[in-house]
Amino acid sequence: MTLKERLLEVTGAMANSDNGRPRRGHRNHDNGNGSDAYKRAGPKKAGRRATSLTEEEIVRRLHGRSQGRGTPNLRRRFLIRLATALHNYGSSASRTEYLIEKAANRLEVDVNIAVFPSLILMAFPGDDNNEYIKKETHMLTVDSELDVDKLGRADHLANHVGKETPLLLAYWRLKAIATSAPEFGRWWWRLLGYALSASMSAQLFFDGSLWDGLLALALGLTVGFMDLIAARSSLFASVLEFAAALVVSTAARLASYYITAVPLCFFSLVLGSLVQLLPGLSLTLGVSEMVARAHVTGTSRIMYAFFSSLQLGFGIAVGENIVFWAPTPPSSGCEPTGLSYWWSILWFAGFSLASNILLNARFDQWPGMIVTSGVGYVVSTLSSLRLGSSTSSVIASFAVGLTGTAYSHFQGDLPLVMVLSGILLLVPGGIGVRGVATMLQDDVLSGMGFVFDMMVVGLSITIGLLLAKIVLPTGLYGIGKTNANNKSTLAAQLEEDKASDSDSEPSDEECMAI
Repeated sequence: MTLKERLLEVTGAMANSDNGRPRRGHRNHDNGNGSDAYKRAGPKKAGRRATSLTEEEIVRRLHGRSQGRGTPNLRRRFLIRLATALHNYGSSASRTEYLIEKAANRLEVDVNIAVFPSLILMAFPGDDNNEYIKKETHMLTVDSELDVDKLGRADHLANHVGKETPLLLAYWRLKAIATSAPEFGRWWWRLLGYALSASMSAQLFFDGSLWDGLLALALGLTVGFMDLIAARSSLFASVLEFAAALVVSTAARLASYYITAVPLCFFSLVLGSLVQLLPGLSLTLGVSEMVARAHVTGTSRIMYAFFSSLQLGFGIAVGENIVFWAPTPPSSGCEPTGLSYWWSILWFAGFSLASNILLNARFDQWPGMIVTSGVGYVVSTLSSLRLGSSTSSVIASFAVGLTGTAYSHFQGDLPLVMVLSGILLLVPGGIGVRGVATMLQDDVLSGMGFVFDMMVVGLSITIGLLLAKIVLPTGLYGIGKTNANNKSTLAAQLEEDKASDSDSEPSDEECMAI
């Protein structure tokens, strides 16, 4: 049942009563709650009466029915489901902890939460004075996949539950978010996103020619098919990066060796086709978590990024060695194509379109995401003409953070959604993959240089985003519990013990201790 149908069902039942009082001449058999009247009237007739209610009227009536915050068990269950939703849709660990703590305060629920990459721990202390409020500890295993549409809706719900949104309505809205289909969840949208992003990125980021973009379109389509298979097979998903890199590398080597009529660049084909599997975003988010003192989550993301780089680099190296009769491709990169910079506008538009599709962004989120990523790309391109890669990344990520935050302030959407679209243009995943491939070609020194550059650029992006957060404090992840004002020290805990025992009658030993 959808949220709208559920609202119509409840408000249709309430339509037969006026603030709990039966209509004149109407015999009330259900103590004024209207359920028997709803059954006699039927869902269609009651629903037609409810359609005249405005959203404000529905919220007002739900406030009256739910008595504000609901039962303790319902409030706890809602917080558990909300934490799972936020983590599932790509919220950071610090942001999830911050939102759950704020929502729990508004719902008057005591909770301790710790978020890890694939695990959420939630502990609810009991109340000795209330037998219905028992001590509970929940350990939730969850997976995370970016869905910026649902992430924005869940984040908005977490910020408004207990204030403008009653608990009962918030629970139904959360269910509607979870059960709704992704904005671009169909398989053909996924294939289009992979193919288009591969073709555009080969020319936009890796100096590929028009022929490289055309061949990368087919290779990206192949990677998209493999990603669909991985979504249905967890065993294949564990080796997706290696398998995709092996297939793409072998096909690119064969194409560059046998197709001699047009110039083809091996690294442009390979990295462009694998752009959606590059671990740059995971590395950047991991460094951001480390800076935010979320060491467990940050370390996990960084190690995942390195392991993905190893799989991709190993697959590329094996694919090169399979075509042993072909000469080794040059490791210096691709030659400039000589095309006008105006062509980059077309490549950028295509890549932004593909990224928005793969992120499942709503259409009303597209303008902000395109503007933010466009500012990041322009600033990165202009600053890299005179500055190094690390300094350019700091300036570009700073511009991305400011633009995304400012736009979301006027649009009312989640700033992280806008910022993520800009980060995708700056992430250093391709550097690390080339470093691993170079090391596997017995050039260890150059390979280590590539990997070190990947870490430096990832740190540079994080520094730029943090500077933007300082300028606009409401910008990126919210003020989490790592804020110095929210830290719980030993002295504060001892004072809380003294205050909590002042209303009761402690024993002599407790009085001496406190």
